[in-house]
Amino acid sequence: MNIVDGYKFVPGSHYMEGLTEKDHARFLSYFESQIQPDPYSSVRDRGMIKIVYNRSTHQFSKNSNQTYFQSYSANDTDGGKVRVFPRIGDELLSSNVFQSILYKNQHYLDEYCDRTETANLNISVHFIRYKAPRGGASYSSPIWLHLDDEPLVFIHLIQLTRNAIGADSVISGMDNKPTNVLRLARPFDTLIVDKTKKHAVTPLGSTDGIAYRDVMLINLEAKEQQR
Repeated sequence: MNIVDGYKFVPGSHYMEGLTEKDHARFLSYFESQIQPDPYSSVRDRGMIKIVYNRSTHQFSKNSNQTYFQSYSANDTDGGKVRVFPRIGDELLSSNVFQSILYKNQHYLDEYCDRTETANLNISVHFIRYKAPRGGASYSSPIWLHLDDEPLVFIHLIQLTRNAIGADSVISGMDNKPTNVLRLARPFDTLIVDKTKKHAVTPLGSTDGIAYRDVMLINLEAKEQQR
């Protein structure tokens, strides 16, 4: 379960253990109910909630701080300012799907806590929908290869529609030369990245109609992000 070479791909089948297709369908429906137009981009919908993980009790609770900050060096599009996103409801914390995903990620969180002697972790959870009509594009912020402020990021795919083109994950060294291209395609396919490699996702397009790429980011926040 260790992260090798700065990233790790975990197939959705791992996260689906103990869950059913109906569980996934209900979670997708909940996801859709919690996103609104991203106030900082016309090509995405979004929602966010911030939580706290206590290493000793293994419990998660809502964070009193519900704003999001990235440095300009990590995000030259939207970094350097405090952003406020549409709020995901507190009921997410009691979702059996969300709890199952957190449980499967707990090993990585505990390892980070032990290695850094950290008692509590601030975590931001983002629901992001990329949406693109035929001939159009939806894209991430920042758009290309970058190094996150967050020491650990979990990118969980919720849905990728069949008419989607692009939307591939790219890994590189600090020289910005791509070394790996991965595609999250099945429910809960997951990419985990740390700060030793850069990463990006290519813009989303559509072969016909509107294409969607829905992801849930679980970001372990750095101290400097607590604004």
